[in-house]
Amino acid sequence: MTDTVRAPIHLSAPAARRLSILVLGCLFGGYMLAAVLPQAPRALEAGFSLLKITGLLGAFALFLDGHGQTANAPDTMLDERQRVERDRAYVRSHQIIVGALFAAFVYTVPAVPLGWWLPAQGAAIDLLSAFGIAALALPGIILAWRTPVEEAE
Repeated sequence: MTDTVRAPIHLSAPAARRLSILVLGCLFGGYMLAAVLPQAPRALEAGFSLLKITGLLGAFALFLDGHGQTANAPDTMLDERQRVERDRAYVRSHQIIVGALFAAFVYTVPAVPLGWWLPAQGAAIDLLSAFGIAALALPGIILAWRTPVEEAE
Protein backbone atom coordinates (compact mmCIF):
# COMPACT_ATOMS: atom_id res chain seq x y z
CA MET A 1 0.00 0.00 0.00
CA THR A 2 2.66 2.50 0.96
CA ASP A 3 5.46 1.46 -1.39
CA THR A 4 5.13 4.46 -3.73
CA VAL A 5 4.87 7.11 -1.02
CA ARG A 6 7.98 8.39 0.72
CA ALA A 7 7.50 8.50 4.45
CA PRO A 8 9.85 9.36 7.32
CA ILE A 9 8.56 6.40 9.36
CA HIS A 10 7.82 2.92 8.01
CA LEU A 11 5.64 0.82 10.28
CA SER A 12 4.36 -2.55 9.21
CA ALA A 13 0.59 -2.70 9.05
CA PRO A 14 0.41 -4.87 12.21
CA ALA A 15 2.65 -2.40 14.07
CA ALA A 16 0.56 0.55 12.86
CA ARG A 17 -2.59 -1.28 13.96
CA ARG A 18 -1.21 -1.91 17.44
CA LEU A 19 -0.02 1.69 17.71
CA SER A 20 -3.43 2.95 16.58
CA ILE A 21 -5.13 1.06 19.42
CA LEU A 22 -2.62 2.51 21.89
CA VAL A 23 -3.03 6.04 20.49
CA LEU A 24 -6.82 6.06 20.53
CA GLY A 25 -6.91 4.50 23.99
CA CYS A 26 -4.38 6.98 25.39
CA LEU A 27 -6.05 10.01 23.81
CA PHE A 28 -9.51 8.99 24.98
CA GLY A 29 -8.37 7.79 28.38
CA GLY A 30 -6.00 10.64 29.18
CA TYR A 31 -8.23 13.48 28.10
CA MET A 32 -11.53 11.98 29.28
CA LEU A 33 -10.20 10.98 32.69
CA ALA A 34 -8.72 14.46 33.17
CA ALA A 35 -12.10 15.98 32.25
CA VAL A 36 -14.11 13.68 34.52
CA LEU A 37 -11.68 13.96 37.45
CA PRO A 38 -10.56 17.61 37.42
CA GLN A 39 -9.58 17.54 41.10
CA ALA A 40 -7.60 14.29 40.90
CA PRO A 41 -4.53 13.84 43.10
CA ARG A 42 -1.21 14.87 41.57
CA ALA A 43 -0.17 11.27 40.95
CA LEU A 44 -3.28 10.65 38.87
CA GLU A 45 -2.85 13.95 37.02
CA ALA A 46 0.69 12.87 36.14
CA GLY A 47 -0.69 9.57 34.86
CA PHE A 48 -3.29 11.41 32.74
CA SER A 49 -0.51 13.61 31.35
CA LEU A 50 1.56 10.56 30.49
CA LEU A 51 -1.41 9.05 28.65
CA LYS A 52 -1.96 12.30 26.77
CA ILE A 53 1.70 12.63 25.73
CA THR A 54 1.82 8.99 24.66
CA GLY A 55 -1.31 9.49 22.57
CA LEU A 56 0.01 12.68 20.98
CA LEU A 57 3.43 11.24 20.13
CA GLY A 58 1.85 8.05 18.81
CA ALA A 59 -0.58 10.02 16.65
CA PHE A 60 2.37 12.01 15.28
CA ALA A 61 4.17 8.75 14.45
CA LEU A 62 1.04 7.40 12.73
CA PHE A 63 0.74 10.59 10.72
CA LEU A 64 4.38 10.31 9.59
CA ASP A 65 4.06 6.60 8.83
CA GLY A 66 3.60 5.43 5.26
CA HIS A 67 -0.11 4.75 5.85
CA GLY A 68 -0.67 8.30 7.09
CA GLN A 69 1.40 9.71 4.25
CA THR A 70 -0.56 7.67 1.71
CA ALA A 71 -3.78 9.06 3.16
CA ASN A 72 -2.51 12.58 2.44
CA ALA A 73 -0.60 11.99 -0.80
CA PRO A 74 -1.61 13.79 -3.98
CA ASP A 75 -3.29 11.70 -6.68
CA THR A 76 -0.19 11.85 -8.87
CA MET A 77 1.81 9.86 -6.29
CA LEU A 78 -0.72 7.02 -6.05
CA ASP A 79 -1.84 4.29 -8.37
CA GLU A 80 -5.54 3.75 -9.01
CA ARG A 81 -5.96 1.12 -6.29
CA GLN A 82 -4.25 3.35 -3.71
CA ARG A 83 -6.47 6.30 -4.64
CA VAL A 84 -9.58 4.16 -4.23
CA GLU A 85 -8.39 2.86 -0.84
CA ARG A 86 -7.43 6.37 0.29
CA ASP A 87 -10.82 7.74 -0.76
CA ARG A 88 -12.62 4.90 1.04
CA ALA A 89 -10.59 5.64 4.17
CA TYR A 90 -11.63 9.31 4.04
CA VAL A 91 -15.29 8.39 3.59
CA ARG A 92 -15.11 6.01 6.58
CA SER A 93 -13.26 8.68 8.61
CA HIS A 94 -15.97 11.19 7.80
CA GLN A 95 -18.66 8.72 8.89
CA ILE A 96 -16.88 7.99 12.17
CA ILE A 97 -16.21 11.66 12.94
CA VAL A 98 -19.76 12.75 12.13
CA GLY A 99 -21.15 9.80 14.12
CA ALA A 100 -19.04 10.71 17.15
CA LEU A 101 -20.06 14.37 16.91
CA PHE A 102 -23.72 13.37 16.60
CA ALA A 103 -23.41 11.16 19.70
CA ALA A 104 -21.87 14.09 21.60
CA PHE A 105 -24.69 16.38 20.48
CA VAL A 106 -27.32 13.83 21.53
CA TYR A 107 -25.73 13.85 24.99
CA THR A 108 -25.14 17.59 25.35
CA VAL A 109 -28.59 18.78 24.28
CA PRO A 110 -30.39 17.33 27.33
CA ALA A 111 -27.35 17.56 29.63
CA VAL A 112 -27.96 21.10 30.86
CA PRO A 113 -31.72 20.86 31.52
CA LEU A 114 -31.33 17.43 33.15
CA GLY A 115 -28.25 18.39 35.19
CA TRP A 116 -25.96 15.79 33.63
CA TRP A 117 -22.17 16.08 33.83
CA LEU A 118 -20.45 18.37 31.34
CA PRO A 119 -16.73 19.11 31.26
CA ALA A 120 -15.39 22.46 32.41
CA GLN A 121 -14.43 24.88 29.64
CA GLY A 122 -10.71 24.02 29.66
CA ALA A 123 -11.40 20.28 29.69
CA ALA A 124 -13.90 20.69 26.84
CA ILE A 125 -11.26 22.46 24.76
CA ASP A 126 -8.78 19.66 25.56
CA LEU A 127 -11.36 17.04 24.55
CA LEU A 128 -11.97 18.84 21.26
CA SER A 129 -8.22 18.98 20.66
CA ALA A 130 -7.88 15.24 21.30
CA PHE A 131 -10.82 14.61 18.97
CA GLY A 132 -9.17 16.70 16.26
CA ILE A 133 -5.84 14.91 16.65
CA ALA A 134 -7.54 11.52 16.44
CA ALA A 135 -9.48 12.69 13.38
CA LEU A 136 -6.26 13.71 11.64
CA ALA A 137 -4.72 10.28 12.23
CA LEU A 138 -7.89 8.35 11.39
CA PRO A 139 -7.49 7.99 7.59
CA GLY A 140 -4.00 6.51 8.01
CA ILE A 141 -5.26 4.26 10.80
CA ILE A 142 -8.03 2.98 8.55
CA LEU A 143 -5.55 2.36 5.74
CA ALA A 144 -3.34 0.34 8.10
CA TRP A 145 -6.32 -1.77 9.19
CA ARG A 146 -7.42 -2.29 5.59
CA THR A 147 -3.99 -3.34 4.32
CA PRO A 148 -4.38 -6.92 3.05
CA VAL A 149 -2.68 -9.64 5.10
CA GLU A 150 -0.10 -10.42 2.43
CA GLU A 151 0.99 -6.75 2.38
CA ALA A 152 0.94 -6.51 6.17
CA GLU A 153 3.77 -9.00 6.64
